[in-house]
Amino acid sequence: MQTKISNPYGWESPELIHKYSVIWHSRLNFILKELEFLKDLLKNNVYPIVESHLNNKAENYLEELDVLNKEVSSLLKNVALHKNGVKILFIKQAPYENEWNYKHEHRKLMIKMHEFDSKYQIIKKEIFRLVKEAIKHQKQKRIT
Repeated sequence: MQTKISNPYGWESPELIHKYSVIWHSRLNFILKELEFLKDLLKNNVYPIVESHLNNKAENYLEELDVLNKEVSSLLKNVALHKNGVKILFIKQAPYENEWNYKHEHRKLMIKMHEFDSKYQIIKKEIFRLVKEAIKHQKQKRIT
C-alpha cells in the first residue's frame, strides 16, 4: 500500500497552485493601478503638503513608489511565467524532479509576494497618513 506524502503547505493539487497564481496576478495588476493612484494623490495635494513642510517626505514616497512600480513589474512577469508553467504538474508522466522544482519555485514566489505586500501596505498607509496630516494642517491654518 502506498501512502500519500502530505505537504504541510497544502500544495498537493495543481489546481490550488494555479488558483494562487491567478490571484497573485490579479492582485499585482490591481497594485499597479493603485500605485498610479497614490502618485496622483501625492501630486494633486502638493499645495497642502508644501504648506505643511512635508514635501521631503512626499518626495521620498514618490521615489519609493517608483521602486515599487519596478518591483511589481518584475513580480508580475515572474507570476505570469509561473502561472503558465503549471502545466508541468498536470502532466502525469512528468519527472518528479520538475514537479519538485516547480513547487519549490512556487514557495519562493509566495514568500516574495508576502514580503512585497507587507512593504507595500506600510508605504500605502504612510502616504495616506501624510496626505491626511497635510490637509489637516491646511484646514487648521484656515481656521486661525
